[in-house]
Amino acid sequence: MRTTALSVIALLAAFASAAPGGLPISDYLYLLHLCENGGPNAYVGVRYQGINNYRTFNFGECYPYKIDENLAEQAVFCKTVTCYNNPNPDCTGGAVPPVPVPVPVGTTLLNAADFVQLIGQGATCQSDGLS
Repeated sequence: MRTTALSVIALLAAFASAAPGGLPISDYLYLLHLCENGGPNAYVGVRYQGINNYRTFNFGECYPYKIDENLAEQAVFCKTVTCYNNPNPDCTGGAVPPVPVPVPVGTTLLNAADFVQLIGQGATCQSDGLS
């Protein structure tokens, strides 16, 4: 019986140590709270390369995947949005692809190997009214 209880505790601890997407729970919660405390129009908390390099972005604001040569490494969405990727870091040049991308609340994105640069250089997102 003791072994079973310890196994359950170990399993719960393993699940509790990671958030959606494999992000450590402390990083996930920090970005989630940063976003939630960013005001009524903030929809995402982003961690860029570097020490204490965190930002939030509001609906309609350009969310670049790189700022001052620092790549976005992690993002947590605190609101459901619809986004368009753009070919330029200032979100000009039209959407690529020209299809809106729905992003549900709670989504966690990890930018492993700079994959977001393959789909564009930045995004603009709008509320879809579901969060």
